[in-house]
Amino acid sequence: MGEAPLSPEEIKQILDVIEASGWDEARITVGDVTLAVSKTGAGGTSVGPAPAAGPAAAAPLGAPAEAPAPATPAAPAAPTEVPSGHVITSPTVGVFWRSPEPGAPPFVELGAPVEAGTNLCIVEVMKLMNYVTADLPGVVAAIHVGNGEPVAKGTPLFSIDVA
Repeated sequence: MGEAPLSPEEIKQILDVIEASGWDEARITVGDVTLAVSKTGAGGTSVGPAPAAGPAAAAPLGAPAEAPAPATPAAPAAPTEVPSGHVITSPTVGVFWRSPEPGAPPFVELGAPVEAGTNLCIVEVMKLMNYVTADLPGVVAAIHVGNGEPVAKGTPLFSIDVA
């Protein structure tokens, strides 16, 4: 794969501008990479190369090689019920990863005790890894998102029963 047309710093600047704007959605294309962002999650969120011509779809940019890639971008799943306990949410749009790399054990499991600062997961956006940490001590009471699923900013990721 060639060099990415946008640096992580440029992507963060774009996301900051969109967050500060009155826009609900934006789609930015640089070269063959399209970055689509939705504040509400209603329009679907995808991060990755523009759809390839032909029957084969390209894997999301920055996805680990062993991770299966969906054939088409999926909208973040809306929670079916309101999470209880202390809820940790996604800091940004991206892809939810439970472990630091493919094949590695997850950062935390259901029922695991955590301290403030414990790594819970990664939310990846175009090769930029955002580590999400517990901000309070407690026990992991729920994991709301499946590994490799797209998430929007503010999507509930974990519920922590505070100690």
